[in-house]
Amino acid sequence: MSGPWISDEPEDPPVPLGLNEMTIPRAAILASIGTIAMLLISIIWVGWGAYTFLGQMDGAFVTVDETSLQEDGRWAWEAMLLFDTCDPKDDAWDWPENLSAQDEPFWLPGEVSCEWRHQGVGDTAVVAVNNAGNTTLDLQVTVDSESVSVSEPSSGLLTIEGDSAELLVLQLDSDVEEEVFLVTISHPTVEGAGVQLEVRLLAGDDWSLHTDYGNRMNVHYKVWISDTGEQLDEGDLPVTAGSEPTCDAGAPSACYIKGFHWGVIGLDCDVLRCVIGDGTTHTVILPPELAYKDRPDREPANNQWLVFELSVNELLI
Repeated sequence: MSGPWISDEPEDPPVPLGLNEMTIPRAAILASIGTIAMLLISIIWVGWGAYTFLGQMDGAFVTVDETSLQEDGRWAWEAMLLFDTCDPKDDAWDWPENLSAQDEPFWLPGEVSCEWRHQGVGDTAVVAVNNAGNTTLDLQVTVDSESVSVSEPSSGLLTIEGDSAELLVLQLDSDVEEEVFLVTISHPTVEGAGVQLEVRLLAGDDWSLHTDYGNRMNVHYKVWISDTGEQLDEGDLPVTAGSEPTCDAGAPSACYIKGFHWGVIGLDCDVLRCVIGDGTTHTVILPPELAYKDRPDREPANNQWLVFELSVNELLI
């Protein structure tokens, strides 16, 4: 008898080599196991990413102890214009009779209001920020004016080491006759941790050129001790506005105090008059941190507030 297993035309189609009735169920099981494994790996990966992200967020919003940002019950930083035009803000305190004799870490007893008589669009003014504390501060600067912006540093961020001072430049972007605005210097993560400088902006004469950060020039200066009125010096010096007061072996004249480099920012002149030395004169007041702090080799200027009268001899553009 013949059987289907020897028939030329078997009743059932032949089964390919290596397959039987369990092959398809096994493949489905293996595929399911692979899918489950991939899902588990994905879940673990996403979970780890979420854990890492939350950890970073916790680090970014870590609670800062407010007392670490304070000195003598007030925020550890203060601000003033370098111009000698500042008064107590809101008449909240009395101006010290002797600035250098104050036995405290702050420059002044409180916030100030300063006058800036501008010389036209593009004019600049310098703000000094003092860190009276012992730790480095990272601070955010904002200006509530549509006419004025922070031109230096462009990021609006200041890093100030403990017991030192840094400076920033305000720039007039549009012409204005009169305006009062606030410069706020605040801690970026602690709500309410900020100090304000009030600026009374007034229009003066209109000049075409305004000395700015990085400009090279030759200036005439006079300098006095603020508290005594004693004149210390007068002369002419080359200077690069805003440059750090480091000594260059090839140009020893570039080694001046920090406040002098920044104090020349904001001088004004016309194109011709910048060459012949006719332009504005302004007066800046420098606290010891920007002048000769703890410099016994610079008596009688050591630890004194200094007043500089500055004017442009020649602007090198």
